[in-house]
Amino acid sequence: MIPEQFRKAVTFSYDDGNTQDIRLVELFNQYHVKCTFNLNSGLDNSEKWLYKDTPVRRLNLSEYADLYQGHEIAVHGSRHLNMNELDSPALHEEIFSDRDKLFEIFGKIPVGMVYPYGCYNQSVIEMIKKAGLQYGRTVNDNHSFQRQENLLLFKPTCHHDDDALFDLADKFLASDSDEIQIFYIWGHSYEFDGNHNWDRMEQLLDKIAGKPDIFYGTNAEILL
Repeated sequence: MIPEQFRKAVTFSYDDGNTQDIRLVELFNQYHVKCTFNLNSGLDNSEKWLYKDTPVRRLNLSEYADLYQGHEIAVHGSRHLNMNELDSPALHEEIFSDRDKLFEIFGKIPVGMVYPYGCYNQSVIEMIKKAGLQYGRTVNDNHSFQRQENLLLFKPTCHHDDDALFDLADKFLASDSDEIQIFYIWGHSYEFDGNHNWDRMEQLLDKIAGKPDIFYGTNAEILL
């Protein structure tokens, strides 16, 4: 919950648990902002692929606990499968096994998730309810800072590569609304390597971090 003295909040959400998260976590910690990392605990670091010219590899599960300390961990499907293509037993396995494995690693039950590939349907939504998850993030950017009633189909403000990112940041900083304003940025850390634009995140953090009137929290701390 956002503390009563704040009317603005910033949160980040990054997917897949790749090795580039190491650099991203260092940046977030340097600027004292919080992120929710959405992890696939059924996949190990033997899986590698290319994003543009960038090698991408997942972290070892043994690296999770230390790296993500101080941030939130959320469900992203055990094996990052398209949940719309799964029957009920497979869907149950994909969600519940990820939740349970992350609890085993971190000692805390996840309360949220991100839909792999942005795919969901009513069966998926009902299953995450059964798993006790309280929010589900989509990839449907809305360029808005307004609070949302349906947290199981939460729409982020924007991806970090959105052309409007810095205009939105300026608009957010200038807002003096009496209503809670939430700036929610998401992406994948390997995209910074592939697009050669780590400076983009550093510029964003320089702009929005360290403001006394802004609460910097995880997704759960801000949405629930």
